[in-house]
Amino acid sequence: MELLQDFIINLMEMNPLLQHLGIALIGVIPFLEGFFGSFVGSFIGVSAVTSAIASFAGNWISVMLVIIPFNALFTWLRNRNSGKSGGFIQGRAKKAQETYDKYGVPGLAIIAPAVASGHIAAFISLAAGADKKRVIFWHTISILLWVIVGALFGGFVGFN
Repeated sequence: MELLQDFIINLMEMNPLLQHLGIALIGVIPFLEGFFGSFVGSFIGVSAVTSAIASFAGNWISVMLVIIPFNALFTWLRNRNSGKSGGFIQGRAKKAQETYDKYGVPGLAIIAPAVASGHIAAFISLAAGADKKRVIFWHTISILLWVIVGALFGGFVGFN
């Protein structure tokens, strides 16, 4: 936690380009993500719009780095001919399927950043068999919503 505080204090003193790169970096980190990145940017006095854009870019890229390779992996796992039943992968896939069935891609994408991580929600959606394009669409919408809320909240609280 102290490391994050030091990072934010240093971010306040950097030039605008490095501030935006730092905001994007916060957006990349699971569990902090776009909301916190845009919040920190607005909180330290960076424009809410540019904070949201930088944080969105960092969070979106990191979530796509989950979606693209894991979609390929899960497609391969579903298509392979295996006579085995049970096991670690199948057990995790069953649990993911239950969560997916309860909330669907939109629910997971929008709720996950508040309780866990959008990265985990994307992983669960793909493991449950969701279409990659649908997962990308809903996670893009979710990240956009969360960075707007974070930027507005950070600007409202503000650091003076």
